[in-house]
Amino acid sequence: MPSYYDEKTKSWYCKFNYLDWQGQRQQKMKRGFSRKKDAADFETRFKASQKYDSKTTIGSIADSYLEEIAPRRRASTIKNYKTTFEKHIKPYFADLSDTYMHKLDTIFRTLYAFGAKRCKLLENPFDGLEKIGHARADTMQFWTLDQYRSFIALIEDPVKHLAFDLLFYTGIRAGELLALQIGDADLVQGILHITKSYQRIDGKNIISPPKTKKGIRDIAMPKFLCYEIIEYKKHIYGCDPEFPLFAKMCRGTLKYNLDKYSKLAGIPRIRVHDLRHSHVALLIEQGVAPMIIQERLGHESINTTLGTYGHLYPNKQKQVVDILDNL
Repeated sequence: MPSYYDEKTKSWYCKFNYLDWQGQRQQKMKRGFSRKKDAADFETRFKASQKYDSKTTIGSIADSYLEEIAPRRRASTIKNYKTTFEKHIKPYFADLSDTYMHKLDTIFRTLYAFGAKRCKLLENPFDGLEKIGHARADTMQFWTLDQYRSFIALIEDPVKHLAFDLLFYTGIRAGELLALQIGDADLVQGILHITKSYQRIDGKNIISPPKTKKGIRDIAMPKFLCYEIIEYKKHIYGCDPEFPLFAKMCRGTLKYNLDKYSKLAGIPRIRVHDLRHSHVALLIEQGVAPMIIQERLGHESINTTLGTYGHLYPNKQKQVVDILDNL
């Protein structure tokens, strides 16, 4: 485990070979250490991190750790560690999804960076560690138009019917839906104004701007959706422009009814947010351009739209070849 001294920079560095998580031989160099011991410690930590990949779970790491320390610890200590893990750690971390683990990883790194800056720490324990999890799930759940129609046909309540139609045919987020007021729907121009989002935090209703700056947007609505809102408004007393469109609805209501009626319809169970994905899948199937989809969703960048939904676009290579052949 050699470390080297650089006369020019008056600091230590390490240079070593290792096998990555795919079994490929790689070389790593890290400079800027003030002590020889620090360079050697970095090599040790880095090599240890290569035993795991982004699919590694907290549970498997815990098993490896307990196995490694067992020869050096008393049986009672190992038992105590196992009990602690099973009772206080595993219930919160062991079975988390890849995307949630990625989010936790990001939060831990951000917190450390903040604390390191305040405390003037020079070393970062996250150096050389692969980020765990994935920013997005490997698979995306959504309904086809036929599946949605079989679901919505079972809902007779006009409030719930309109809520799900707005989610599916406009692609707005659940928080944006629940923040809608009567005046946000321009039924003459067929425009839905998205200017705010609803959240319930610590028992309080919080109305805030949308998730991104471009989240403030106007969404064109199909005529049948405008007609549905017109009929719905007839049953709202007073119909003040600032009155909530869905005053007595919450996320729990949406989730409960989504689960209930999807089961009755015999179609796959999805999350409320997956209706947004379903809207995009429908538009892509109809040949709508990515820029238009970006505007409807309120994404800050087209890269966000393509990064999330690019895999849903059909391969156009054959079409390109046909065009070139016909020149």
